[in-house]
Amino acid sequence: MDNKIVDMHGNPRQQTQPPVSDFWFAQVDVRLGRIEFMVSRLERQIWLIVCGCAGLLIFEIVKALSGGAS
Repeated sequence: MDNKIVDMHGNPRQQTQPPVSDFWFAQVDVRLGRIEFMVSRLERQIWLIVCGCAGLLIFEIVKALSGGAS
């Protein structure tokens, strides 16, 4: 791969090794992916509960407005 990173004056910059290994980054990536999956699943469950409660509330309002309060 060509060295295409240059500093502000146009001189090529030396490539240095990252301070930690790629394995560590892969582990962090996997853990963050799992956390994101659990958060999205929790978000869907919360929306399902909210929509269900809103639906029940609408049914109760219609029932009360139609005169079936007893």
